[in-house]
Amino acid sequence: MKRIVNKVTLIVALFSLLSCEKEINLNLKTGTPDLVVEGNILYGLDTTITIQEIQLTQTTNYLGNSKPNPVINATVKVIEGNNTYNFTHSGNGIYRSSFVAGLNKTYQLVINHEGDTYEARERIRSGPAIEKIDAKFFPGAFGDPGGDFLTLTTTDPANEINFYFWRLFINNKFMITATPGNRYRSIQKDEFFNGQKLIDYLPSDEFPVVAGDTAQLQQLNISEQMYNYLSAIFNLTAGSSVSGDVPPGKILGNVINVTRPNKSALGYFGACSISIKTKKV
Repeated sequence: MKRIVNKVTLIVALFSLLSCEKEINLNLKTGTPDLVVEGNILYGLDTTITIQEIQLTQTTNYLGNSKPNPVINATVKVIEGNNTYNFTHSGNGIYRSSFVAGLNKTYQLVINHEGDTYEARERIRSGPAIEKIDAKFFPGAFGDPGGDFLTLTTTDPANEINFYFWRLFINNKFMITATPGNRYRSIQKDEFFNGQKLIDYLPSDEFPVVAGDTAQLQQLNISEQMYNYLSAIFNLTAGSSVSGDVPPGKILGNVINVTRPNKSALGYFGACSISIKTKKV
């Protein structure tokens, strides 16, 4: 009888442990918002680009608005040699200036915001243009019916290291998803195809096109520094659920706070040559 009582007591104790609940309060710090810089000075290889854009936003709290807050009261300028280009806010945190960039020129971004001065610099590299784009059918896998996807043909220059970032627009909408599959398609270095012709290269297999779509592919010839930054972003946001993946973290770009070096901005300021091709499907 004593054994039975002991067993019953043990079972009751186990159920008591399983049914215990403890309220844990997380103290999520609000902190000071960080400045986020996004934009490239672009030199068109096959299209004359006269309007340059820089977008400024601020991070929000974890429990705040999901959309970043636009910065509308900053002073933005870009310096190249003896030339200074002032940018004017045109709405939604987007600052614009009208000038045509040049190859092999270094552009310095200077931002003054809330008492801090931020700086970044990049040089525009030369690179190949897109020779043509096509809509090609690719079969799906695991029950996916497949579809028509935009491909490009370009020739990588020999005897130099090149880095690429491809951007896809469908009906004027920027299409990008940082998944484990396309992170190795949208950004590339020519390590395995130096000096070769890429024929019907598929930079994104996430977004098919259908009849009537207006599709555009952009090929940006980027710096190694920008390639490393984009790789870090893609690797972070495209991580799978497999145990051992790198946990989310803060990735810094090239925008430095010269007033308070311990509080640099997020994002990246680039300067690239770009090739643009558009196709009506």
